[in-house]
Amino acid sequence: MAFAVYLELSNNSWVSSYPVRSGCALLVVLVMLFVATPAWPDFDERYSLTVGGSVAGFDTKLRINSRDDSIDNEIDIEDELGFDSEVRLGWINGRWRIADRHRLSVLYIPIRRTSELTTSKDIDVGGNTIKAGAFLDSSVNSHVFDIEYIYSFFKRPDIEIGFTAGIYWMNSLAELTAAGEIVFEGEDVPEFRSDYEASQRLIAPLPLIGFTASYEIMQQWKAHATARYLDVTISDIEGRILNLNLSTEYYFTKHFGAGVALALFSVSVRHNGVVFFNTLTYEYSGLQAYLALKY
Repeated sequence: MAFAVYLELSNNSWVSSYPVRSGCALLVVLVMLFVATPAWPDFDERYSLTVGGSVAGFDTKLRINSRDDSIDNEIDIEDELGFDSEVRLGWINGRWRIADRHRLSVLYIPIRRTSELTTSKDIDVGGNTIKAGAFLDSSVNSHVFDIEYIYSFFKRPDIEIGFTAGIYWMNSLAELTAAGEIVFEGEDVPEFRSDYEASQRLIAPLPLIGFTASYEIMQQWKAHATARYLDVTISDIEGRILNLNLSTEYYFTKHFGAGVALALFSVSVRHNGVVFFNTLTYEYSGLQAYLALKY
């Protein structure tokens, strides 16, 4: 922050009025310290941390199918297992500006969803049929790590545009416990079970590329846009990801601010196993609010 104070002295009157003028000058300086707009540097923060939350609309499907097509079941966990379509999410994102045009970002999102219901229709799980009227206790727990490198190929004081490349790592576990009549694969007569359990785990590290842009609307007000996409097959894993994000943030001080974002995320991951093809598909969209800290 820069400022200047000018004192006009004429004749010899400044000698007798020196204490008064000095007090006035000091008062002017103090006022300017509080009201002057700080000259904050643009897009050169060394570290930044954002912590946020949202209520997102989810649409999730699990599929278990075999290579010989004897099993081909898809479960919509909102419609068939009673999961809420609106989910509260929390996340934390840290960024490190390694050099002027180089940044590293790590995002972590834990997603936990649970449901309890009495089924109104038959549900097929892994070749077994859970008859209507059974009690189900279900959960889907996911841990998402989004690690990306950002290179800013265009950078000015009020705008920064970059290319991103990274890894989207998802570890998801779906578990189901049932009490009721079960028709097991190859059988015709239902059997009552109070401890039927089924689970499905999917671990998928997927590369993801895209572009990001930041614009300084005003010195304390910034806007950001990100678009990322990839459709890829790696070994026995097939994945497709689409991520769109628009956000804006206002900094109350040089280091602290708050923002809102509109996010759309869609992912489909398929694991081609020896016996089963296991697929997890979900998408969500929603308005996010977050706090930002940078220095």
